[in-house]
Amino acid sequence: MNPPAFSLIVTDTSPLITLALADSLGALLRPGLPVSIPDAVYVEATRIRAAPGAETIVDWINANLDQVRIVPTEIGIDQQRRLEEGRSIRAMGELAALEVLDRSLLRDASAAALLLFEDSDVSRRRAVVDDRVTLISTGDFLRELEGAGLIQSADRILDDAAAQGRNIEGQRRPAGEDSHEPIRRQLRDRRGSAI
Repeated sequence: MNPPAFSLIVTDTSPLITLALADSLGALLRPGLPVSIPDAVYVEATRIRAAPGAETIVDWINANLDQVRIVPTEIGIDQQRRLEEGRSIRAMGELAALEVLDRSLLRDASAAALLLFEDSDVSRRRAVVDDRVTLISTGDFLRELEGAGLIQSADRILDDAAAQGRNIEGQRRPAGEDSHEPIRRQLRDRRGSAI
């Protein structure tokens, strides 16, 4: 039996901003996985259009609607209400991502998900995910793509983001764990089908 195909869920704005500043949002599409961006993450990343990377993110999503989906959530509705009331929306993107994940796993018993993050809060929530879920940082995701031959250089992308003022030092250090084997298998399969 083949392992389930992953979906990619972007858990916070940081991966989007890092990749947008490096002009490398396309890296999210390289594995050939459906990409889900919770509505709360999208709003956090793009509501201030002059913010670094915001316009690039909007344009990229609009150009890739066949592969990238903004997923509505209850958290996103609450986020909108908080914005209207002038209250904090801190960490609502991550909560919306967990809502998307829960809904996906409940709907399909064979579903598997790859949670892309940069915020350490997500990695600390490891206890709430099951064996169908792989947590991966932006840096590790890029290194896995490079290892699979799907991008030329993870370091170049990180360097490009840094040149635009993005602090990427936390993404330079690999997680140093073998929990990425499911995504490695998925990427190997993707690379084999592209050859």
